Amino acid sequence: MENTWVRLNLAGYTPERGKVAIVLSEKDIAGAEWCLNKGDEVVLSGKLPAATEGDDLHVAQKHYKIDFSAVDKIGAYSLEVSGAAAQTVHIKDDPYSIFLTQALGHLHTMRSGCKTPLNDASHLGDSEATVLVPDGDREHGAWKEASPRRTVDMVGGHYDAGDYIKFTLTEANLVWYLLTAYELKPDIAAIADEAKHGLGHLVKTFPDENTFVIQAGDGKDHHEGWRLPTEDKLDGKRPALCALSRTHMGMTAAALALGARLFKNAEYESKAIAIYDRARRDDTILTAFERDNTNDFYRDPTDVDNMALAAAELYFLTKVPRFLEDAKAYAPPPGDCISWRTMNGFANYRLAQAGDEAAKARLLEEVTRYKNKNVWELPGDNYYWGTLPLWMGMANLCLLTQNLTGDKSLATPFYGTLDYTLGRNNWGLGMIASDDLHSVRNIYSFIRNVLDRLPTGAISAGPGKKSTHDSLRKHFKMEDDDPLERFNTSAAVFYDNSYDFMIQETTIWGMGNAILMLALGT
Repeated sequence: MENTWVRLNLAGYTPERGKVAIVLSEKDIAGAEWCLNKGDEVVLSGKLPAATEGDDLHVAQKHYKIDFSAVDKIGAYSLEVSGAAAQTVHIKDDPYSIFLTQALGHLHTMRSGCKTPLNDASHLGDSEATVLVPDGDREHGAWKEASPRRTVDMVGGHYDAGDYIKFTLTEANLVWYLLTAYELKPDIAAIADEAKHGLGHLVKTFPDENTFVIQAGDGKDHHEGWRLPTEDKLDGKRPALCALSRTHMGMTAAALALGARLFKNAEYESKAIAIYDRARRDDTILTAFERDNTNDFYRDPTDVDNMALAAAELYFLTKVPRFLEDAKAYAPPPGDCISWRTMNGFANYRLAQAGDEAAKARLLEEVTRYKNKNVWELPGDNYYWGTLPLWMGMANLCLLTQNLTGDKSLATPFYGTLDYTLGRNNWGLGMIASDDLHSVRNIYSFIRNVLDRLPTGAISAGPGKKSTHDSLRKHFKMEDDDPLERFNTSAAVFYDNSYDFMIQETTIWGMGNAILMLALGT
């Protein structure tokens, strides 16, 4: 049985960037010979150094590094290590844009309310979604029908994940990431197109000054089983959960303000200002969410990051000083994950762009924490539910900060995460479903589980915390003797299983992070 493996970025490398392969082995192979060949020519060779023992956090096996950064000529190479299968190394001018295109294509299939390449227009019944409001203590996450009964139009937006619920928080996140990518890559029209579809949904979230929609659809969705979105029996019966929640309103205002600036759109601007100003009134609440049996739906307990980002985006849009002062007053502290995302870092990044030195110091303090020394050069040392999108967000923040400050060491966690996503990981699989990569095949999606097709461009949620996965394992239809098991650790697990909603469910939050990462790397 094979007991030595080579892990590298399967998509390839641009000529100028660092290039490191990791060799995993279940026995000590220090001194084993390796070579990088181009045809019959040996371009580079050497011997493996002393082994680094597995830490059982990021890697279980002994491991070794092979640095071939000196090779910068475009072409296909073969990396050969004694005792392991040879791996093809691609050096290209543009190895990543194909996956950016595929990710945008998958995001397009997650649209609601319009025809896509896979479906006719779906959930048109959301045009009269019944308004629900918090029932009693909002910390309980329970909801009831508003009195008197009323409806709102919530057609549009993107389905969040493998289900058909639409969450304002993740939609706003997605749109902000897309727009940030578009500002960097204005020649990619598909980024703007998806962002505009999301913006059209976000403008509907605030139909009047006392109603803000945080969610369309609810937990009933999870009891319907796999079906096409056009065949959902809940269509026309889906509620709109409404609450004046600052976490949701802040993130929505931030996305709309950035959209207004990039597209010169007056409707986005007026709606962004109205939502932001309403969020600052005394009768709003910090957050709201729906409680479900398995997990709370996107419970975000912190509002300062979203409100700071909204104020900063409104300042860049309008140049009105009060927005900059508001953003400085919210001033999110540095931290790995103040809420469940990295918006605190992005808020400080925007403030630093506006010349706020205190925000710049907070930003640098935060990203300095991401320069970890783990074997994969990832920016985080913890595992969660949906770990990969979080690492992507941290990595994106690192490279944006490098562009702002010139600190080239911040490229390491960015490219470490990019390489990890594209195959340089324990399992040797690309984390984006693609026929152009040895990648995951079994994304938790109606595309895989109903249409029996590869969800090309879908991003895996990545490895998950083992203890959490163990508690949910009964839902996943796990197979015995999974070949990926040997690469798991006591802290983290990964399986290519289309029923595993913890590891293989694609979220629009994850897609937004991935699209920004691929845009930054292209």
